[in-house]
Amino acid sequence: MRLRRRRDGDDMERLRAAYTVADDAGDRVEAERLAWLIVAADPGARGFWFDLGLFAKRRRDWVESARLNARALDGAPPDRDGNPAAWNLGIAATALGDWASARRAWDRYGVDVPEGDGPLTMRLGMVPVRLNPTDTDLGAEPFEIDGVVHETEVVWTERLSPGHARIVNVPLPESGHRYGDVVLIDGSPLGERFNGTSWVPVFNELALLERSPLLTWTVQVEAHEQADAQALSALADGRGLAAEDWTSSFQILCKACSEGRPGAHDHGQPEGSWRSARRFGVAGREEHVRALLDDWASSGPGRQVGELGAFGDGPGSE
Repeated sequence: MRLRRRRDGDDMERLRAAYTVADDAGDRVEAERLAWLIVAADPGARGFWFDLGLFAKRRRDWVESARLNARALDGAPPDRDGNPAAWNLGIAATALGDWASARRAWDRYGVDVPEGDGPLTMRLGMVPVRLNPTDTDLGAEPFEIDGVVHETEVVWTERLSPGHARIVNVPLPESGHRYGDVVLIDGSPLGERFNGTSWVPVFNELALLERSPLLTWTVQVEAHEQADAQALSALADGRGLAAEDWTSSFQILCKACSEGRPGAHDHGQPEGSWRSARRFGVAGREEHVRALLDDWASSGPGRQVGELGAFGDGPGSE
């Protein structure tokens, strides 16, 4: 019997070593296979239950990710000690709309969660989110919305919980997203953006949870002064719409700056003198958007509005 125990121990050691080699090499299929063998032989190996939950997260298999991360927490100290399995359980539960489980998971991690039930609206501040991320830990499958791979874009969002956020920019049509979309976000930051007072982390989108009913419209306007453009954004905000001056708000960054802290090297310098031709993105229903533009144009000298174009008129639009 003693020889058998040593042989079993040797087998487990070899399995763990093989797992490490496969995982380090990025062979996720083999690593996952070996992880299942390890937990079958040692059900108390909580670290490998967590890794299995991570593999499921990378596939966006939220049901399995929730189950496996819950299993990783079994037998762990109940302290609110930042257990990463609790965080990933919170993400998976948020993806599934299982708010009771999400609340318990965030509390287990150490997040102060308000009392109640139903969707969380914690108002955790503004955070930048990378829509349609590439080169992520989610595996080889591309990030798709309605079966289409869209362009990557970093937007500002209102963080509603540790795991989800609502877009407050008007994203470019090429992103496949809309103002007001609710997205699932990862907990590992990748890059930083300046919010006007400090640098804040960028989080990758994991899934589109809730499609905004508001279409994205694009329009060319003549705004002879910066105050004219600002007036359009302010007028939209006052009506519960959104109008963003894409001419000044959008900048293409290299990969290093996008996934780090945007540096001083040239990505195309911002405009020096004001250009009156502005490209705006506007979010709202058509009749409201047209009324907005008409009222703006008539309330200031020299203001002109070009042809209105609609984007995002796919599933979920009104």
